[in-house]
Amino acid sequence: MKFAEKFSWKIGFFAVLVSFCFAAFVAAAEEEKYVLEKETVYRVKSDGKRQKIEDASIMAFGIEGGAKGGIFWFAVDPEANESMEGSKGGIYFFDDKDKFLWFLPYDDAAQVSNILFSPDGKQMVLNAGTWIIRDYVLHNFKETKEKASFTGTSEPTWLDANRFAFTMVESDVEPRPSESDFDGWTSVVVYDTVAKEIVPVMKATETKNYELTEVDWDKDELHITETSVKNKADWADTEKRENKELTVLFPPAG
Repeated sequence: MKFAEKFSWKIGFFAVLVSFCFAAFVAAAEEEKYVLEKETVYRVKSDGKRQKIEDASIMAFGIEGGAKGGIFWFAVDPEANESMEGSKGGIYFFDDKDKFLWFLPYDDAAQVSNILFSPDGKQMVLNAGTWIIRDYVLHNFKETKEKASFTGTSEPTWLDANRFAFTMVESDVEPRPSESDFDGWTSVVVYDTVAKEIVPVMKATETKNYELTEVDWDKDELHITETSVKNKADWADTEKRENKELTVLFPPAG
């Protein structure tokens, strides 16, 4: 009986300890937050004191579809910004009335140069990276789990609510001989978020690269630059490369 009492007491103490630790963890997670007021970012600590973040870069996206107003966002990266040291890295989202919408945890938030929203604001592509080659990460808005990720160059562009076009860097191919900083194979593709598949538009070959340069929504056209050489060894000589402008219709949806 005494053993049972001692065992029961230890179980009760352990439960209280776990509850205390969990509460402390939650409290620590809620120690501070960031707010947006009149295009100014403030760091608000647990004691209520505010610190103005002078170099916060605020980006905006206007929604024309089902949602009204716009979405504003900025990156919090404690490794890249001294005034944000000790914070959790990620992206803060607000509406056009400075109301907090969502926080997306993201360790290298300073590397996100742009976020491309679908026309209805329900999906978004993070454009991240520190060099020519970019990482494109697809999310549903307000969902932390990524839907897909790709490697590309320049900016993706949404064609409609469920498809975006971009210049994709082909994987599993030998680098081209090159004197420039970039030696990859690049194709123009469209990603269908409903079918969850990549639709090739212009695919790279041993002697040709393709880059998406512009989208004409009125004519449903993709403007593409084709860079070519006569022989694959010629990639090493930039003077032997030739550029040609192409116009291609959007691929059919579905």
